[in-house]
Amino acid sequence: MTLDAARVAYLLDPVKLVSEVGYPAPAVRERLEEESNMTLTRISCEQVQDGGLSVFTVLCVPGGFAPHLSTRLGESGAAAIRRWVHEGGGFVGVCAGAFLGCFLDLIPVTVRDLDHMGASPSPCLVRFTATGQQLLGASADAAVTRYANGPVFAMPESNVELSLVSSSNRQNNAAPDAQVHTLAVYASSCRPAAVEMEGSPAIVAGMHGRGLVILVSPHLEDGADERTRSPFRNLFRLAHAAGGTYRVDHQTACYV
Repeated sequence: MTLDAARVAYLLDPVKLVSEVGYPAPAVRERLEEESNMTLTRISCEQVQDGGLSVFTVLCVPGGFAPHLSTRLGESGAAAIRRWVHEGGGFVGVCAGAFLGCFLDLIPVTVRDLDHMGASPSPCLVRFTATGQQLLGASADAAVTRYANGPVFAMPESNVELSLVSSSNRQNNAAPDAQVHTLAVYASSCRPAAVEMEGSPAIVAGMHGRGLVILVSPHLEDGADERTRSPFRNLFRLAHAAGGTYRVDHQTACYV
C-alpha cells in the first residue's frame, strides 16, 4: 500500500515563540507545506505530555534553544517522545532540535565542543554521503546552507553502518539502535581551527525502536536552492515511510 502524506507535528521553542519577533522563520513551513503535500501542525509541550503525538507520523523540532524545550517538556514529555518514536514515529530535529534529540538519547550520538557556542549564523557547505544521495535524492556536489551553532556530532566508537531501514530488521522487530548513519558531512568549518568541524557529520540518522530519528545540525531548509531544499523535504518522507510498517492509520484502522 502506498503511504499517505506525512502528518508533521511542529514543536517550537515555547520561550522564543512569545519573546522573539519573527520566530519561527518561515522556511520549514515553506519547504513542507508549500512545496509538498505534507501537513505541518503546531503542537505544544503540554500537548506532547498529554499524548498529542498519536495522530502524527513525524515530529519536527526546528531551531530555537533546546533547554527551553527540555525544561517545558519535563520528564513526562521526554518519555512521551521516546515512547512514540519507539513505536514508529519519525523524529526530525534541526539545530536546536538536533540537540534535543541528543539530550533525549534517541540515537547514540553525543555533542562535542560546547565551548564555542554563540557565534553569528554564517553560510556553510555540506556534502551528502553516498547513503544520503541514495536516500534523499541529493547531489554529490557541495551545497550551501546556513549554520547557526548546531551540534558538532561525535559518533559512537563501535559504529558499523548497515542498512538504515532494513525490512528484515523491521519484520523481526530488531531495529539496529546502535547504528548511526551519516547522511551528510560538513565541507567547510564555522568553528575555530582547533575544532575539527570540516568532514564531521552534519546530518545523522538511526533507528530508535521502530521509528527513524534524523538529526540535522545546519539549517538545511534555508539552503539557497534545490540542492538542499529537496533533500530537506525528503528527510520527512524518509522518516514517515520508515515507521509505516507499524503505524496504524486512524481513519482505516489498518496497517500502512
